[in-house]
Amino acid sequence: MTFRVLIIGSRQRFEYARLRDALDALLAKRLPDVEILTAGGPSVPALAACYASSRGLSLVAIPIDHIEHPGNTIEQRDARLVELADAAVGDPTEVRELLARAAVKGVRVVAVGATPVRSESGEPGVDDDGPGMVRGLPD
Repeated sequence: MTFRVLIIGSRQRFEYARLRDALDALLAKRLPDVEILTAGGPSVPALAACYASSRGLSLVAIPIDHIEHPGNTIEQRDARLVELADAAVGDPTEVRELLARAAVKGVRVVAVGATPVRSESGEPGVDDDGPGMVRGLPD
C-alpha cells in the first residue's frame, strides 16, 4: 500500500536541506512505495516536487481550481489533502491549522521550521526556533 506524505508550508524562503533531511528520516523504512502530496505552487510545494523528483517518487498536486470546480475553497482542498495523507510534514508558521487537522486525524506530523533568512546587510528575516526544529521523527 502506498504511503502518502503531505508536504505543506509557508511562502517564506525555506531551506531545502531541512525538508530533505526530515523526509529522508521519516521515509527511510517506507521507500520506494511513497507518494508525495502537495497543494502545488511556489516555495515549499516546489521543494516537495524537487524532493519527489530526486527520489523517483510520484507527486500529486491538489491545487485550488476555481475554473473546473467553482466554489472550490482552500478549506475543501486542505480537507482533501488531509484525507489522503498518512503523514504530514510542514512549516507551522503559516499552516499550523492544517498540521493540527492532520494530527487530529491521527497521522504522524513532522514540523520543520523556516530557515533564518538574512538580507545582504545581515539583518534577520524569518525567525528560527534554533535546535530541535524537526519534531516527531520516528525512532
